[in-house]
Amino acid sequence: MLFVNLESFDSQDYARLQEAVTFLKTTDLTTTPLGRSHQDGERFYMQALEYDTEPIENFDFEIHHHCLDLHYIVNGEERIDVAPNTNYVALNPYNTDRDLQYVQRPAVFNQVLLHQDDFVLIGMHEPHRTNGVISTPTHVRKVVLKLGR
Repeated sequence: MLFVNLESFDSQDYARLQEAVTFLKTTDLTTTPLGRSHQDGERFYMQALEYDTEPIENFDFEIHHHCLDLHYIVNGEERIDVAPNTNYVALNPYNTDRDLQYVQRPAVFNQVLLHQDDFVLIGMHEPHRTNGVISTPTHVRKVVLKLGR
């Protein structure tokens, strides 16, 4: 499934998807160290995370200017809200070191429920928030692949 707003779709952004899927299938993600690893400059790196889900309203929406986010659930489940409309209102200045900017809650967004072995690919400039509880708080191990051009 690819869910994207046609106005903001750039097929060049998705050229790295096969490389990402191959990485997911050939890497033991249960033992990778937490934090940033498997880095190939800014064109590809992984962040391994562990946390307990919380009410999604506790989190702000964010966007990235230079990397797609592929969120893959190794263990657990979580809700991610994502808006394919890339018209957003910034809440703070863009952080170039983290490729991160927080934005206002979009008027319209979709809820994506991810379970073990599911992933969602979030495009550049697509507002999203993560770590949301689905029904009861759950411990999650997740990897986020950052895919640059």
